[in-house]
Amino acid sequence: IALAIATFLKQVAATVCINGTSSIYGSSLRYRDINIPGLPYSAERALMTDFGAMRWYSLFEDPRASGNQNCMLPMERAQGHILFVVGGKDAIYNSKLYADEALARLKSHGKNNGQILFYPGAGHLIEPPGSPFCLMSHPPIFPLPMMWGGEMVAHSMAQEHSWPKIQSFLQRHLGVECHRRSKL
Repeated sequence: IALAIATFLKQVAATVCINGTSSIYGSSLRYRDINIPGLPYSAERALMTDFGAMRWYSLFEDPRASGNQNCMLPMERAQGHILFVVGGKDAIYNSKLYADEALARLKSHGKNNGQILFYPGAGHLIEPPGSPFCLMSHPPIFPLPMMWGGEMVAHSMAQEHSWPKIQSFLQRHLGVECHRRSKL
């Protein structure tokens, strides 16, 4: 959702996309006269782990395939800066592929407003530092638990490293002081 908003609303100055996709998946996205179809998927490709959790990594088709190019967000329309925070062990999406594709699309249109922070051992749920590592959980909208992926130590280190980088990025592009001390 964040990338779609950044793509179509010129007033968006900065976006942080944590393990998101640069394609529309599932349902179509319609904005004004633009209709972007959802990336095809096959529910049969969802994997079940030994823990009984769903792993979606292989669910969606490759967005680079010739028939799927129209499912990609037109990232070149984004006016603001975009920071992609990507976990290499994301069990939901191939987040690195989506971020690389978005960055390549920006660069192919002469834009340099995107950057990637890549954490090879991190999973899908990269959150603020001190947040517990969550390998899997059971979101209420799904019938089974979801596998989020990641290695505990590497994921926790990614959370510690990415948080000040995210704050710095937002401060630089929004002009907002992000380093205020909490009163808690």
